[in-house]
Amino acid sequence: MNRWRGLPAARPHLYEASGLGAAIVASVGLSLHPSFETAIKAMTHPGEAFEPDPKAHQIYDELFNQVYLKMYRQLQPLYDNLSRII
Repeated sequence: MNRWRGLPAARPHLYEASGLGAAIVASVGLSLHPSFETAIKAMTHPGEAFEPDPKAHQIYDELFNQVYLKMYRQLQPLYDNLSRII
């Protein structure tokens, strides 16, 4: 089982995260913060958090293992053809 499945998740504290990312880069570039680590720590915080629903997790896990993994393996030759053609 993948170690990242079934874990809580949190949204960013704001909707427009790409703008925040640009602001973080700019703040480091302008030396307002000495590093990305300090800029991120100062400028971000988690928003709403979500706990996994055990029933939904079981369904998603079954879908992933019994359907999507098999679909990917069957479609892989087509993905290779697409990549070669494009």
